[in-house]
Amino acid sequence: MIGVIGEALIDFISKPSKLATVSFDSHVGGCGLNAATAASLQGSPVGFIGKLSNDMFGMRILEHLVDNQVMFDPALCAAKQPSLLAFASLDEQKKASYAFYWKNSAPVSLDKDELLAVMQEHTDLRVVHIGSLVLALEPGCHAILAALKEYEPRPIIFLDPNVRPAVIDDRQAYLERMQEAFSLASLIKLSDEDLAYLHPHQDVKKLARKLAAEYSAHIILTLGRGGSIWFTAEGGEVSMPIIDLPVIDTVGAGDTFSGALLSYLHERDCFGSDGALPTLGELDEHLIKDALRWASAASAINCSRRGCDPPTKEEVQTLLSSL
Repeated sequence: MIGVIGEALIDFISKPSKLATVSFDSHVGGCGLNAATAASLQGSPVGFIGKLSNDMFGMRILEHLVDNQVMFDPALCAAKQPSLLAFASLDEQKKASYAFYWKNSAPVSLDKDELLAVMQEHTDLRVVHIGSLVLALEPGCHAILAALKEYEPRPIIFLDPNVRPAVIDDRQAYLERMQEAFSLASLIKLSDEDLAYLHPHQDVKKLARKLAAEYSAHIILTLGRGGSIWFTAEGGEVSMPIIDLPVIDTVGAGDTFSGALLSYLHERDCFGSDGALPTLGELDEHLIKDALRWASAASAINCSRRGCDPPTKEEVQTLLSSL
């Protein structure tokens, strides 16, 4: 199964208005929850491992998990801490900028023992998605990395930093934490914006190629309208252009890409077969190209709808068959 350790939150997306009063549409979101939802809608078994509040927002998130057939642990779904909230505004390119209200919230209060207890209940955990806010915010960030180092058998780690500078108080501490996360991961998805923060003023393609060699990992670089490039640990490169659909907004585009990609690989036993230890299988150029195309199609469909609204497997198949 696919495990996702991450945050679930409520996105409040501003509506265009010339009035002094600003109104918002609210959506269930968060990098981790979005990726888990996207993978589940593709038909994969997915478990969301994150802490939810017992407030009204937490109850709404819980309903979302149930509706989208994402597994969860009830022990983590009644925290006294409040839910994490995000407010987003869209620019002319429909790209979102965020303000987060996260201090003392449920998602960032996860501790190592809680995390290990939940992970140990999943004996078929083959790959784990980590990243974004929960790796940036204390104290939960330390618990996640410590638990992953301790848990056996260690699953394949898929890292999506999904950097949010607005919540990073200590850049140096964050960079050190990312180095630690990079060293654990076999698959790392990075946007050009992520790399601009992590390694400023460098050519992102050259840097991605260098990171793949340095960490012996697969680097999946996303470039917005420039498509995506997969840099293999062995020095190979596979490029994929975007699938161009009308864009409503880009909320959850990267999360949908990640979830669809993980599902595509999981369904082809790329993380090992049942009964065997988690092992990253051979990823040849043909498989990588098909996986990128699938993930790109899922992301394009998501961006054609308001908020994070990942497609089903059937919707992706329909789009690709029409191209």
